[in-house]
Amino acid sequence: MEFATTLTTTSQLIKYLDSKNIPHQHVSPISGGSSNFLWRMTTPSGEKKIVKHAEPFLAGRPATPFPLYRMGLEVHALDIIPQLLASDDQKDGMIRLPTLTSYDKDSHVLILDDMGRDSLHNVYEDPRLDIKMIGEAVGRWLARLHNSTTGEEIKRKFEHPTARSMYRWNFNNLSSVLKRYGYNPAPGERLNARYGALLETDELCVCHGDLWPGNILVSGLADQTQAENPRLTVIDWEVARLGNGVTDVAHFAGEAWLLDHLRGGRGLMKAFLNAYLTERPLSDQEKQRVAAQFGTHITHWPTIYGWIQDKDKAGCISHGNLIIQMVDVMKWDSLKSSELGILFTTTKEQTQSTTLPK
Repeated sequence: MEFATTLTTTSQLIKYLDSKNIPHQHVSPISGGSSNFLWRMTTPSGEKKIVKHAEPFLAGRPATPFPLYRMGLEVHALDIIPQLLASDDQKDGMIRLPTLTSYDKDSHVLILDDMGRDSLHNVYEDPRLDIKMIGEAVGRWLARLHNSTTGEEIKRKFEHPTARSMYRWNFNNLSSVLKRYGYNPAPGERLNARYGALLETDELCVCHGDLWPGNILVSGLADQTQAENPRLTVIDWEVARLGNGVTDVAHFAGEAWLLDHLRGGRGLMKAFLNAYLTERPLSDQEKQRVAAQFGTHITHWPTIYGWIQDKDKAGCISHGNLIIQMVDVMKWDSLKSSELGILFTTTKEQTQSTTLPK
């Protein structure tokens, strides 16, 4: 059912909360949400909540339609995923999902526990954080998510055609980005046809769909002891979809590389990939897909991100173009000396490369 009343301003939300007898003491908008309208709410008892409202378009780009069923998919994820990973959480309880307080299906309003303001993207440089440990935790958790969601009944709950088409955006734009920055656009067209097209038919497992450090909240930074053992919360599941887990892997690896490359080289990407591959080994074809999307990601997204300075964009795109060229001609051995080397280097080769001469 489509909700007839618009809830895009704070005053409109307060009227909605009052009409539903939802207690609130303070409500303030959260800027930066691209998909939904967001607020931080404090209850009379002092509890902090996040309120999300979906309109049939992107909040950050109203001219772009985005079906309302996305919120139902997020609710499915918040309900199903913690149950599937419960046994793993007991072994490695560093990562969790937000707790759902309520969901108004007719009004498309979701209320969640507030898990804090600090994203991994924003606190990456905090010296108190063990970034490699965090990368390993994210890699293990993501592998377990993919391993735990291959059942047909679960997969059917995450049919999301719009998310599939949205996810191909970076592949679709790759050739134009290459051309704009003076590179041959043809490899971009070929990668889109060869690898981007697979996004339309993947049906292996449930993917988060937008797993990047900005969607991982880090709690405990106010306390030194807790900062050494932070809790991580994976948020924003509205583009969760049926697909192949390699897309999540390449997405996070690309974002981790950008942070490592531009903000201090703290080893997030390598730790993440090592942990993921240990928990969930990939086939040769899947590794090649990771390389293709990784190169596409670090070429396309720097042209969009405001946090990357103009002087740094060219270097990211140049490096991405090198990866794309090697993927285009399938020179997988050439990638062994790159940051993707773990994908294409055998265990024996890794041992030899790290063994010091006597």
